[in-house]
Amino acid sequence: MIYQCYKWEYPLKGFRANTAQRKRAMSSSPRSGKNPNTPSGGKSEPTSHGAAETKKRRDINRTLELEPIKIDILSEQLGRLTDNFRFQDIFPAPRNIDKSLEDLKNDLMSVPVRGADGKVTNVFAKIEADELLTREDKDLIWCALSTVRDSFERLDRSTNTQSPGASYQWNMNWKHTRSEVGEVLEAAKLLQLNNIETRDAILASIFSDSVKNRKNFIIHNVHGAYGAAQALSYFMDFTNPEVIKSVERITRAVKEHQIAPPQFMANVVAILLSKKMGLGPFTPAGPLPQNAPSSVLQVMEVVRSIWKKINDPFNKEYLTSDLSRIDFSPAERQLLVNIGVDDWFVPHPESEDSKVAHAVIAGDHSINYNHPEGFAKIALLRGPDTEAIFEDPTIHNSLDSAVNSFADSFRVIRPEVQKLAVEGLRRTKNAMERVIGIMTYLFSGIVIGPKDTCVTGRAKIEQAMLRAQEKYPHLFAASSSKLTDEGAEYMNKTIERIGEILQDWLDTYQEIPFSPKDAGQVEPGPGKLPFWNAPLKYPSRNEHGTLNLHELNELELKQFLFAGKIREIVVELLRAEQWIF
Repeated sequence: MIYQCYKWEYPLKGFRANTAQRKRAMSSSPRSGKNPNTPSGGKSEPTSHGAAETKKRRDINRTLELEPIKIDILSEQLGRLTDNFRFQDIFPAPRNIDKSLEDLKNDLMSVPVRGADGKVTNVFAKIEADELLTREDKDLIWCALSTVRDSFERLDRSTNTQSPGASYQWNMNWKHTRSEVGEVLEAAKLLQLNNIETRDAILASIFSDSVKNRKNFIIHNVHGAYGAAQALSYFMDFTNPEVIKSVERITRAVKEHQIAPPQFMANVVAILLSKKMGLGPFTPAGPLPQNAPSSVLQVMEVVRSIWKKINDPFNKEYLTSDLSRIDFSPAERQLLVNIGVDDWFVPHPESEDSKVAHAVIAGDHSINYNHPEGFAKIALLRGPDTEAIFEDPTIHNSLDSAVNSFADSFRVIRPEVQKLAVEGLRRTKNAMERVIGIMTYLFSGIVIGPKDTCVTGRAKIEQAMLRAQEKYPHLFAASSSKLTDEGAEYMNKTIERIGEILQDWLDTYQEIPFSPKDAGQVEPGPGKLPFWNAPLKYPSRNEHGTLNLHELNELELKQFLFAGKIREIVVELLRAEQWIF
């Protein structure tokens, strides 16, 4: 494969230095026009790998002499689109693009999807085989995706040195992103986008969660747009008006993907505002507290008005004249600034280029709400050690939230892509039933056979899977015939990882922290297990949002910690289900 990845080698934060310094600091290669190995029809031809690598290095190392006026144009465009290089530290210029691309390829080959022929393949091969995207389009996609992957890997190393690959950024955001790109490609086909629009939709998808963390959830779309411009500046010629048009379309789509699911997003905004302003629990309708001061009641009404608009994002009555944003009143804007929201971007179906954003929204919907990886992501997002608004009583409530969000998100899905939005439902339903069946026997506390035959973590998960297969043969028989060799290998690794999770716990605490058995409990086995079949007790938080774990007694603390293990096991099983079609 030939990768055409070029970068500006200058210190972006000091980009406003004098023109002569900037010219000396720049290097690039031809960024506009077709790939030199692409014939007029747009398809790539086989090329000698060694010759291609030599030419690429020569192109990258060639100095580009820009006229001062173009330097000024580039400076202005980059400053505007990146918010003055706000996320340069997160997306620095690639140091070794060849290694990044190779690591990306190996990573993507473990992401199963259906190819155009209906057979199981991986997301890398699927995009490579696409006949609409040109060689140049694909290379830009891989360069952007490798840059985002590198960023997530750095964040993972900096925050999770003890367990590489288990951090919020890597385990949730990156794994979601790498799966979503294949769904966005399918959505783009249904929307009949051309190759440039399809490429831009995939690029927007890549950056949509690229700067997402637990503190900026409500505005991560805006941050992702700035990050997209920053990263793309290494690979695209920002002095070319057509390139700027594409970059603006990409960044706009990143900002606009935030509208879905609308009611969920409206709830999050309203809850954050109510908490920030000390208004108490939010309710979208019904009588307001009678004993509240009039000033508080007025703020509550403003919050309800904001909720109403975000919940109905395509209602022209709530939008600006160009249909690009929600038209918040001055009072609403004054309130929203308290949670960092300046605008709420909308891809109205009547707006030009809105289909690019809708491809991203449809792909995100498909991977989030009717795909095993999406349910795994939702599980990781909720429960213990997450934001207060996501403190679910049990793992079942966490998974149910994905089901509820399906209908919510479906309201803003364009008719052309509704087929994509629903076609994975049966597969995901079967996946959930298998996972719940295995988990039920894993936490039943009942050992079949001699007591000393099921003392290891691996033995426990293997016995639970065997008993689930015996109890629900129709679920497992239907899936086993469709499990590829790669899928079988992944399932074996999943069993190994779950065994390690359980063994680590047993080595530290000796037993699973069931609650004492109630006097009225007649079913066999131990007592209830919080976060599995009983509500988990959450401690309060201090003024900084930190959990007051000292409030929990010894058993409650163990149960709170084990709740995280329940979530880990569910996530591992759901991700193994990706290989079952």
